[in-house]
Amino acid sequence: MKPRYYLVIFLLIIPVQASLLSPMSLGDIKPDLVLALLFIIGLLTGPWEAALAGMALGLLQDVSAASLIGLTGFTRGLVGLGAGFLGRRMFDVTSPSTVLFLTAFSLAEGIFIAILLQVFYGSVPFWNLLFTRLLPQALYTGLLGYFLLQPLRNRKIILALKRRDIQREL
Repeated sequence: MKPRYYLVIFLLIIPVQASLLSPMSLGDIKPDLVLALLFIIGLLTGPWEAALAGMALGLLQDVSAASLIGLTGFTRGLVGLGAGFLGRRMFDVTSPSTVLFLTAFSLAEGIFIAILLQVFYGSVPFWNLLFTRLLPQALYTGLLGYFLLQPLRNRKIILALKRRDIQREL
């Protein structure tokens, strides 16, 4: 993606997620805009650029949420890497099947974080957390990703977001 788009994303992602998505919460479950956007970045760019964007966005979230510094950066880097590899293998990034992959990536990230917390802190109610928090949030994030992918159906928007060196590969 072009650097100016990354600058806009880094400046606006936390306020947009906090202000626009908080009213959209169902119970205590909110969709994860950062993860959905990172997944789309991975599909449009490549694995290494998406991994770096994921680490930067994850660290930004860690700092703004005052949580464990680096945990979200690490997991978002892995999500970006996986989405980048998936984007290289997919022929149509606007396919409805990408929503299923986004849901799977969201669920995998949540399970990975729950397992890490279980290993380092112990006593995490994994099954309760899986069915009451992780799975509903993954489904909600997948639904958000579906609505974010709708504007990308226009080929001109995809070409505007990609860099010229990546466009040559298409």
